[in-house]
Amino acid sequence: MLPALKKLYSVGIVILFCLLLVLFPKTSSAATTSSPNNSGGQVEGAATLGIANLVSTNLNVQKVPDGSVVSNAEKGAILSVVPYDPQVMGIVSRDAAIQISTANSSANSLPVISDGTVYVLVSTQQGNIGKGDFITTSTIPGIAVKAVDSGYVLGTALEAYSNSNPKQTELIAVDLNLHYYNTKPTLLGSLTDILKFAFLPTANSPSPIFKYTVAALVVLASLVLAFMTFGRTAAKGVEALGRNPAASRIIHLGIILNVIIVIVIVLAGLAVAFMILRL
Repeated sequence: MLPALKKLYSVGIVILFCLLLVLFPKTSSAATTSSPNNSGGQVEGAATLGIANLVSTNLNVQKVPDGSVVSNAEKGAILSVVPYDPQVMGIVSRDAAIQISTANSSANSLPVISDGTVYVLVSTQQGNIGKGDFITTSTIPGIAVKAVDSGYVLGTALEAYSNSNPKQTELIAVDLNLHYYNTKPTLLGSLTDILKFAFLPTANSPSPIFKYTVAALVVLASLVLAFMTFGRTAAKGVEALGRNPAASRIIHLGIILNVIIVIVIVLAGLAVAFMILRL
């Protein structure tokens, strides 16, 4: 009798648990916000993920709407007006959960998100935007468009947007990931794209061409120093060997030691160049 009661009790617990699941379904932990897009869709987590840095600007911050694309300039953040701008900093978002003051912050600052999910003002100047399309900066101040060429992009659209009027703008959710986008099907792209990328300075790092130039000079200097050291050592070794053949073993040992020093110099130059490229 007791085992039957235990089994009946277990079955009752399972049935009660199932009823609770049906009556009170578990809600998703991801934040869901309605998109301002005319399609009326919903994008999970939009405009809720991301940390904004307060960036100084000479703009009238009251007239800069959320979703505007800003780039780095000498006078602080400005509305992006250069297509595929490598100096792009991110998106203005006043509803970011966390806002961090930086050394460049001032009383007149804008909260800018560079990584995360946020609403971005877009236009169909470069065509309708599909879900998953890359978007980038445009000639319209602070407005993003669909990326159709190689260059720096803001990230990928999380929802589609279409409008026959390219002057009309709308907010859509975008997964920010500032990086260089290559439209070529090959792995490395064309030589033109590689050279173009090398000469592009970004908002957060020096120009890659500067780093490559410095690294090449370091490697060249180490090679020149190594060959000069080896040349002097070899000449003196041959001269000493001609004067004193009896000390050939010691002279040979000295030459080998200097060859090791030359190798160390070259390896040190390569290591320094590698660290420069990793900056």
